Amino acid sequence: MRLLANVDDVLEEVVPPVVARYRDAGTLSWALIHQIESDVLEEALKSGRLSAQAANMVRSHEAFGYPRDDRPASFEGLGVLPIVFGAIQNAWNRVH
Repeated sequence: MRLLANVDDVLEEVVPPVVARYRDAGTLSWALIHQIESDVLEEALKSGRLSAQAANMVRSHEAFGYPRDDRPASFEGLGVLPIVFGAIQNAWNRVH
């Protein structure tokens, strides 16, 4: 659990400024949430505060089948919400 507790701390620091870069986008689409996720994980990995193993545990995976189009992202009815997506959605709601 220590690994995931550390991930939460890293995401709390990294996600809000990344999301703020996209505040003019208006709607959090599936394509945009995937872009933000990529930016967040890249920054967290570059900082050295997040290991590749931890990033792999909290990211979205192709197997989950999340869309990558311009429809608004909605997690309603989805069984699994990647940790990074949850952090992005929370930050997005605070910015918008």
